[in-house]
Amino acid sequence: MTGRHQTLDPSDPIFISYRQNDGTAITAELAWILRTAGIPVWRDRDDLPPGDTEERLEQAIAAGISGGILVVTPDVVNSRVVRMVEAPHLIELHQRHQNFVLGIANSVQNVESRTDYDAPDRLLARRPGQLSGVDQNPATREGLKALTRGLVWHRVASLRERVENREQTFNLSLQTRNTPQVYDRTGAELDIRLRPSGHERLPNAEGLHDLKDTIGLLPDAVTRSGAHRLCIRGGGHLSVGFAVGAALPSSRVGKMVVIDQKGVDWESQSESNLHDMTKVQILDEGKNQSAIPLGRPSVAIYIDLLPQRSDTAFSRFLEESRDFIVAWRHISNLDNSLIDPKDAGRIASEIAAHIRAISNENNNAQTHILLRCPFPLALLVGRLTNTLRCVVYEWDDSDPIEPGGDYRARYVPTLKVRASASDGAIEEVLI
Repeated sequence: MTGRHQTLDPSDPIFISYRQNDGTAITAELAWILRTAGIPVWRDRDDLPPGDTEERLEQAIAAGISGGILVVTPDVVNSRVVRMVEAPHLIELHQRHQNFVLGIANSVQNVESRTDYDAPDRLLARRPGQLSGVDQNPATREGLKALTRGLVWHRVASLRERVENREQTFNLSLQTRNTPQVYDRTGAELDIRLRPSGHERLPNAEGLHDLKDTIGLLPDAVTRSGAHRLCIRGGGHLSVGFAVGAALPSSRVGKMVVIDQKGVDWESQSESNLHDMTKVQILDEGKNQSAIPLGRPSVAIYIDLLPQRSDTAFSRFLEESRDFIVAWRHISNLDNSLIDPKDAGRIASEIAAHIRAISNENNNAQTHILLRCPFPLALLVGRLTNTLRCVVYEWDDSDPIEPGGDYRARYVPTLKVRASASDGAIEEVLI
C-alpha cells in the first residue's frame, strides 16, 4: 500500500485513525473542528465506501491524504486494524515525507489522572519513544483545538509556494448548508465546512461553536501564506458570512473577492465611505426615547438589498425590541432591481459607513444587524466593521412551537461579532 502514495498534495485531507469502541465521540468532535477550521477529513463513517476495512483504507490512501491523526484511547490496544494497518502506514508516511503531518489525540490517563504521553507507543506496539516527536495533545476540547491549530499552520506553510505562484492569492471555500464530505473539497487553501443543521432556516448551534473556536485562525492563516489577495467561493447563512468577513478585515487583507454560485466576482473596497453618488438609501429610520438599555446602548440596522420589499420580520423585531433599541435605520438599494456585482464593493462600503454612523451617533452603541442581501455582500460588509460591536441575525419563517403563537417571520439573534476581539471575531454564539 505504501508504494502507491509517492507524491503529497498539502491540500488533500487528513485521515483519522481510531477505535470505534471508545474513540467515536472524540473522533466526531475532532472531525468537525478540523472541517470548520478548513481542513478536509477522511473518516470511515462519513467518507469511505462500503466494503472490507483494509480495502476501504487503501482506497482512501490512493485518493490522496496530506496527513493523519491517531486517536489513542484505552481500547485501541484491541484494534488490529489501527495497530497493524493504519498506524504503521501513517507513521511510515510521516517518516518518509517531510510534508506529511502526523498528530495524536490522546485520551489515556496515568495514575495521576494526567495525560499518559507514553501510551501511544505502548498501545500501538511501537518501540518506546518512537512517537515522542509527534505533536500530541490530550483529547479534550482545548487539546483538539490545539491539535487543529498546528495542522492549520502546517497546511498553510506547505502551501506558501502555491499561493505565491497564484499571484499571491489565498483561496478559501466556505459552505454552511452542505453535508460535509471529503469529496466536497475544492483544492482551496482552506475548505470551511460547518455541521449541517436540522433546522430549515437556522444554522447548527454546535457548528457555530466550532466556528467560534477556530475563526481566530483565519487572519493569521492568510497572512502566514504570504497572500496579498483573498478569493472566497461558496455560500450559506448570512450571519456566518458576516462573521468570516469580520475575521478578515481590510486592515489585515487588503483585497477580497467573493465568487458567487454563478461564478461572478463581487470585489471589496478597503474602507467604509459614503459617496456623493450613493448606491443605497435610508428608506426609514427612527428613535425610541422610552428604551432603557442596560449597559452599552443598542441600535439596529436593517440591510434590505433584495428585490421586492419584505418588512414583516423587521417590523416584528422593532415591536419586540422596543425596550433596548434606542435607534434604528432601514437601508435599501435605490430601486428594486437586482444588485450589479460590479457595484458590490461600493455598496458594502456605504452600508458599513451607515453601520458605523448609527453606532457613533448613539455613544458607540452595539449594532444589531438584520441582513437581507446576497451572500457575498454579507462577507464584504462584515470585513469593514473593524472596532464595531455587532449582533448578527438570521431570518426564520418556521411555524411557532406553541399553538396560537405568532406566525410572522422573525429575525433570530445568532452571533455576537467584533472584528478586533483578541480570541477571534465571534465573541458569543446566541442561537
